[in-house]
Amino acid sequence: MQASSSRLVPRLLRRQVQCDYRNARSLSTLPYPSNRCVHLPYRSVLQISGPDAQKFLKGLTTRDVEKLQGGYSGFLNASGRVLHAVFVIPVQGAKVPTYYIVHETPADHPAPLESTLPPFKLRSKVRIRDVTAEWDVWTSWSEEAGPLPQRSFKAGSGGGSEAQWTWPDGIRDLRLGEGELGCWDLRAQTNDSGRQMLVPKGKTPSIAATLDQGDINDYHLRRMVLGLPEGPKEIVPEAALPLESCMDIHGGVDFRKGCYLGQELTVRTYHTGATRKRILPVLVDDGLLGTGDITYHPPASAASQKSRPAGKVLSVHESGRVGLGLVRLEMAERANWITGDRGRLTIEVAGKEQEIHAAKGEAYAAALEA
Repeated sequence: MQASSSRLVPRLLRRQVQCDYRNARSLSTLPYPSNRCVHLPYRSVLQISGPDAQKFLKGLTTRDVEKLQGGYSGFLNASGRVLHAVFVIPVQGAKVPTYYIVHETPADHPAPLESTLPPFKLRSKVRIRDVTAEWDVWTSWSEEAGPLPQRSFKAGSGGGSEAQWTWPDGIRDLRLGEGELGCWDLRAQTNDSGRQMLVPKGKTPSIAATLDQGDINDYHLRRMVLGLPEGPKEIVPEAALPLESCMDIHGGVDFRKGCYLGQELTVRTYHTGATRKRILPVLVDDGLLGTGDITYHPPASAASQKSRPAGKVLSVHESGRVGLGLVRLEMAERANWITGDRGRLTIEVAGKEQEIHAAKGEAYAAALEA
């Protein structure tokens, strides 16, 4: 195992074993559609405005989104568990500081964002308003000419690794039309840059004129192949941890930022804890994938043949071939990422045992090699 990557996996994995960091099972057989623009009707939008809006958000969000003119971030509870993974879109040049929070809050969410934030206002001069009825949320990804951002990773001692982005040639124009808002989606480093966009309700983003309009399943396939969890089914509210949810390697957590709700546990885990699980892409060669508990089976050469719990498949793409699962890194390593005698990962689908494979996802693979 490379010395530079050893900080990103539990200490118990630091053994003299030759690892194959080209996933044992490749996701290249599951290409996602390119150059697409997709409407995300299940997303909600919250507006935060007022003289104290910036200070208010900095005290609650996991990342200082001003640095890159918006982007991926999150809200935690006091115990450091994720409540919401969001995109924050600042309005450039607004007379009054204004921010839009793009989030996913179904009716059964235990901590709806629009009711979670107001108690923290106190005397802050901010206005919090649900503006979902005024905006449609769209996403796009496309290969384009122009300056690309550069990513580096700063690894902690507890298995976390903070993704840090810079634009050496200046932040590239989002190509937004009149009345549109947006930010870059920098959770993964790919040739087809991602955007998150707000468009006046009922309108289509101007960039759609140069892209094919896809459907939600195109978007879900892309993010699952890349290893990008989102929404309460994958990042379970009040239970998920930011590092296990890969928010660190996806650029959603700033470990040098000032205080925010839930910071203490998050920073302590980054520096001194142990991140033993992560949400990773899971896939099957044959058959269909299903949600449920993952079991690890040792190789025939192991002294003990006792099976052990290895995680859980959280969601599955409609194709049935790929999904996302919270997987113990030790088990994924032994089953899929080493050369030589490997174990197996399985789930039960319709009463039958189905072998599955855990991939690293784009950002985790890059962080291991950094």
